[in-house]
Amino acid sequence: MKLWIYRPTQLLDAVRDYKLYADGKFVTYVKRGKRFCVEVPDDTKTLQAKISWCSSQPIHTKDLSHGAVTIKNAFSHNLFLVFFGSTFFAIFGRKHYLKLVI
Repeated sequence: MKLWIYRPTQLLDAVRDYKLYADGKFVTYVKRGKRFCVEVPDDTKTLQAKISWCSSQPIHTKDLSHGAVTIKNAFSHNLFLVFFGSTFFAIFGRKHYLKLVI
């Protein structure tokens, strides 16, 4: 199955790469501001993004209608959270730190 992966240019995690996993197995690194195509096995059930100990919620591949996924920091749209809540979010919301958007 071909997936188009996109990671927008965001201030947070600018120098760090995200990792994409299919059913818990590493697929590729996702660099800031990049859009590319990646091949995953056809029987893949879930996708998840990770950075250090933080991750996204897994999404089911059956929910992918057009084969495109955007990986972004879940709270980078809110400047208050960027400056004052990033550490709190990384510790207590570590499984929601990243967001996979279908």
